[in-house]
Amino acid sequence: MNRDKVISISEKIKIELAKISASEGIDITLGSISFSSSSFSVKVTGVEKDNPDSHRVNLMLSKRYGFTQNIVGMEFTSPSGTFIVDGFKTANRKYPILATKTDGKMYKFHPTQILKYFGGHNVINRNANLKNLLD
Repeated sequence: MNRDKVISISEKIKIELAKISASEGIDITLGSISFSSSSFSVKVTGVEKDNPDSHRVNLMLSKRYGFTQNIVGMEFTSPSGTFIVDGFKTANRKYPILATKTDGKMYKFHPTQILKYFGGHNVINRNANLKNLLD
């Protein structure tokens, strides 16, 4: 199996996963792919959309790491590029926050890094209060 064939297969898998994602209400993403001369493996991850429990858990974890609001889904810019916060990996004590760069790669961050890139507590508090006023 060569690289071109694996890329072709992964594109077909992404198209089918998009159909399943739309019909089932789940965000399904294709993760890392590894291959050899005779086989390949791929990581597939699914996350339920609009689950009220996930919002509550994300808010709780955001507060646990020192933020005043749910930071999942928020966008920030670092010297490396623009990222969107995807969630948390609580098993990783040093870098528990997961964010995806605009090119699709996922990175891990320390809470103080995220806070700095968001602009500090004043900006996050202002955004949280503004959201409450608009609701």
